Amino acid sequence: MELSRRDLMKGAAAGGLLLGFPGLTVQYEATAAPPSAPLAEAVAAACARLADQGWRTLLRTVTRGALDIGAADLAAELARPIPALDRSVPGFGDFAATLPARGIEPGNPARSLLYHAFASAAVLTDGRGRTLGAFPTLAEIEAVENYVYGVRPPTLDGLREIAGDNPLGVVVFALDYRDATGSVHGRHADLCFSRTGITRMGNTGPHYDARGRQFAAHDPKRPFVFRTVPQRFAPYLAMQVTGADSRLFGPRNIVSGDDERAFWVPLHKLFPGRECVAGLDLSLSLDAHLVNEKLKRMHLFLREQGYPTEWTGKDLGAFPFTIRGDKIAALLPPQQAHGAGVLAPQPHAFANRARFAGEWLSFDVSSDLVQDPGILYFSSVQLIPGAVETEPTYMQGAAPDNDRRSPEYVNIRHRLHEDGRLEDLNLNPDMDAIIRKGGYRAQHWIDFAGDGFVSVHCPQLATEIDTFKPAFCSVAPPDFFPHVNQHDLAQWWRTVVPEETRDALWAVPPRPLSEFRFAGDITLPKGFDIYDDTLTAVVGRPEPGKPAARPLPDDARGRYTGLPDAAAGVTDPGWELSQGLVYNEPGAPLQRYMQAYSLGTPFLEDAKLCAALGSYWPSVAPDATRTFTPLKDAPGFPYPWPTIVPMTDAEIGMEEVRGLGRLPWDGIRGPEVRTAGGREVVAYQDIDRADYITTQDRLTARLTARVDLAETKARVLSMSAVYWSLGIHDPEFVTRFGDRAVIEILKAKSAWAVLSFTVVEAGDSGLAEAERAAGGRLAGPRRHRFRIYRPGAESRDPADIQKVLVEIAEDVTAYTDGRTVLLRRDGGPWTRDTSVPSPEPAPTS
Repeated sequence: MELSRRDLMKGAAAGGLLLGFPGLTVQYEATAAPPSAPLAEAVAAACARLADQGWRTLLRTVTRGALDIGAADLAAELARPIPALDRSVPGFGDFAATLPARGIEPGNPARSLLYHAFASAAVLTDGRGRTLGAFPTLAEIEAVENYVYGVRPPTLDGLREIAGDNPLGVVVFALDYRDATGSVHGRHADLCFSRTGITRMGNTGPHYDARGRQFAAHDPKRPFVFRTVPQRFAPYLAMQVTGADSRLFGPRNIVSGDDERAFWVPLHKLFPGRECVAGLDLSLSLDAHLVNEKLKRMHLFLREQGYPTEWTGKDLGAFPFTIRGDKIAALLPPQQAHGAGVLAPQPHAFANRARFAGEWLSFDVSSDLVQDPGILYFSSVQLIPGAVETEPTYMQGAAPDNDRRSPEYVNIRHRLHEDGRLEDLNLNPDMDAIIRKGGYRAQHWIDFAGDGFVSVHCPQLATEIDTFKPAFCSVAPPDFFPHVNQHDLAQWWRTVVPEETRDALWAVPPRPLSEFRFAGDITLPKGFDIYDDTLTAVVGRPEPGKPAARPLPDDARGRYTGLPDAAAGVTDPGWELSQGLVYNEPGAPLQRYMQAYSLGTPFLEDAKLCAALGSYWPSVAPDATRTFTPLKDAPGFPYPWPTIVPMTDAEIGMEEVRGLGRLPWDGIRGPEVRTAGGREVVAYQDIDRADYITTQDRLTARLTARVDLAETKARVLSMSAVYWSLGIHDPEFVTRFGDRAVIEILKAKSAWAVLSFTVVEAGDSGLAEAERAAGGRLAGPRRHRFRIYRPGAESRDPADIQKVLVEIAEDVTAYTDGRTVLLRRDGGPWTRDTSVPSPEPAPTS
């Protein structure tokens, strides 16, 4: 249905709606709508496109006939009170509870039914069981969002009155609309905001999944393709408040000291034109600045530490030592279907052979460098100041108080010869001796990760508002588990996992970035202050009422977000971000800031290392512990790491996937059992010769992207249950070792290696046999089978320099549902263990 401008203006000018922010005491009379209202026209165009695709039926159904987006006077229809809602319609159960509702509630997206319908990923059907025929574009969602804020534009003086004594500023936020379980207050679906936004690298361009209301990272038809994942940013007029003033805005993760910290809280969205702030015709533009200084920082660090490097001076400011701007990421043109403020990484290969001045770029692996104790971590150079560990310390060894001034890990396994020939040392039998001797040229590799800011320019407000704050942004490696959220995983660990096993469940606790208080990268040329440390907080608009702790359903799938509560918080060196430190004065606390220049170069170097060390970042990176030998010798002494979130045999390429063959996530096939000297041995890829640069075209998230939060939790509990049944009882370690209990528990778990891990399907004959022999059944909804063994001696495979062989000292098979374990050792009788600590009573069978 075509709506005329006159129809729209009649509705926009009608009524006596008030602009108000819930929980704040000041309200203002509606200002007159401007004579030309392109916001209303954009909303009408979106409604007209979608009306006959099931949306008109949907909104009439959920409002019991009160809202018709096909009405001739759409603006008046959207302003009319809706006395009742049918919340049984899928997707509307967590819409804001206050009634009457409206299609558009001025100034409040979460209470605007049309906005919720457009923005919520849970709205998929027409209310009568039929899938909607089309879904809104991101630009159409933004059009409704802007209309919410612009249908009754506030005055600048009115916004100042709302802020009261609190400073008012123009602040750029990353934003995300979420259901109630993901919102800051937990009471209903709402927008969430952070001054930090995370984008993801990819080897092909972005794709917006309108049905899912998000950018999709993976292409189900192309398993080795990673799409870039943009993040949306928007400027707001915001007020600065301290945590002690009010908890009406959050933050979502409250940490010690927040009562004294200052947070910027969004009040009113800014967009160009006359409909945003009454009496002003805003011209508004966003700008993005990105930088990657990994190679520059590396050579500065080498020179600082006294190692030879010919790269210095102005060369370090040039590509590829310093990579800037739209080579890394750029704001997409706002006239396209995604709307304004969308920062999109440029697609690139994950590791790129570097050139400089027309020649291949390399550096001297000096003999002095590789002779330093601890400088080699497996076969990578480890560049980090501080003492070298001499025993396993796990989280204590993450060096949180070390200033990382250089990429922590650097690939040195591609030797550049004088004739220009590139040699892959991974295939050279003498690789270890070559590296330890040094004195050769190693090829430099680059990626296009980076960090930076998104800033806003608005001359009409620059004369009125003193403070303009950019958002910090990261171009980060891919997320291999887009349906697993770090915040949700951490909350489950703290509140549901049994206390008996909680402390040593993880070698590195899965804290999200939103629980840390970091400044933005103070080395950037735009406005980040080392004392402005709340950029990682996730906040909401001011809302009345107490936060509601709404736990996720047990079968929650999870949804990707680019805000910090879904990002990893461990910066060793980190996945999305690392850290820099500022020592202000003796006795003062360390000041921390986010930066990307100390991440591995290329990032694949660190991805291999920390994936092999057991769930460093369980919401984004695989736990690849079992892909490589359990007898790890990373920093020059045995450093055992236990499997925590086991990957299935299919996910590490041990078995084929129907129709697809083998799809190991990192391109490296997992272990296989062989016979050597009349005994069974396990053949592993040598981790020293595993190089993700050479497997980057085989990286895939085809299988890992299917893993959701519920499956992750089930795997963690199953693994923990098997360890318990092998005799690793955490309370006994606490009694014996006191403060060292966690380290000793992890070492005891590391004495076992997972050889096989599979999901048990209904009717599995092996499980049925084990249940009969053990005299009891598993009752949980998710059941897993393990083959786990105690490793014996390790030797090199005489037929393959890239393989190592590990003897099986003790062989165990186990089935578990996370509560009960059926166990058989070395082919002996099946036993049933029901002593496993469980988060809740086992269901009756």
